[in-house]
Amino acid sequence: MYRLLILPLILISTLLYGQNTMLWPSLSDYKYTSGRQATEDDINLGAAVFMLQVEGKNIGKPIDIIIPQYAIHIDQETGEKTKVIIIQAEETDDSQVIGAINIQTDEFIAALKFEFEFLGNKKPSAE
Repeated sequence: MYRLLILPLILISTLLYGQNTMLWPSLSDYKYTSGRQATEDDINLGAAVFMLQVEGKNIGKPIDIIIPQYAIHIDQETGEKTKVIIIQAEETDDSQVIGAINIQTDEFIAALKFEFEFLGNKKPSAE
């Protein structure tokens, strides 16, 4: 009888733990823009999140970081940490902007560079 109780408890704990753990996907699953300014076509293809423009003219310059790569976005208001894939990085004279995809929701994120913890292009552990 005890064996029958233990098995369901193990299954329940595994399911609950699994809900809080999101495995990192392969970087090859994502389109990205690297080494150049993003274009409207890149955005339409899902390979970029934004275009840095002034009066309709692109002003962004690529930032020299690994793209694509794994990262954590840290919301500056709430402190919430979100697992993301970096797909774009550009700068202007006064800001560095990163484009990313939330791996859980597939939503695009555009935020300043300091809001990310960069993890590189090797798949991180599941936690």
